[in-house]
Amino acid sequence: MIPQLTESLEDYLEAIAELIAVEGHAHAKEIAAKLNVKMPSVTGALRQLEKMGCIVYNTHYPVQLTEKGREIAEDVIHHHGVLKKFFSEILGLPLEKASDTACRLEHLIDCDTISRFVLFSEAIEKRSDARALQTYLTEAMSLPGLAVLSDCKPGSKAVVERFGRNLAPDAAAKLNIRPGDAVTVEGFSLDRSSVRVTVDGRTLDIPTPQAENIWCRPAEPQTHTFRHFPLGNA
Repeated sequence: MIPQLTESLEDYLEAIAELIAVEGHAHAKEIAAKLNVKMPSVTGALRQLEKMGCIVYNTHYPVQLTEKGREIAEDVIHHHGVLKKFFSEILGLPLEKASDTACRLEHLIDCDTISRFVLFSEAIEKRSDARALQTYLTEAMSLPGLAVLSDCKPGSKAVVERFGRNLAPDAAAKLNIRPGDAVTVEGFSLDRSSVRVTVDGRTLDIPTPQAENIWCRPAEPQTHTFRHFPLGNA
């Protein structure tokens, strides 16, 4: 019976392809070192891959990829690269964590889904109309425990911490709210064009595009005050 191509075997094909690309060859010992596995495991995996027609394997020569093996390896490497870039450049994860996460997911995501990751990533990275979103994501990932005013639940109390970079200085100057102000969030208007808050006995209707760029912290110890970001270091 021909064995199934498992995630582990895909990892072997990926390692073989990368070794050939960098070193010009892929010996069993090199594969073992790259994957940090013992030689008996490598030998068993290579024999399975040979039965599946993915490699040419002879114990005395470097491992060679067949056309089938090369295509599979290229798909796995491509998936890894797309996911790593997404996790590091879009989600802001450290490179090592981004790579580890990509390794865990690269075998589970099909080519159609990967193509959508690429489309989404490139749109955020390259489109001029996505620059405000880039700025927001950068701020959101660097400000743990904070949330924008528009994400605060009605009835919650918060303290304005800072204005986001997407809020133009002239627009910020016209607001009747400042960093350090304690506010009570009343909720959205019916058409969601503004957020109503009370501050120092005053009721303010803050346009939603501006409320989306006013960063706040909870004014009192409550759980789930903010919908999207954890409080403190949780």
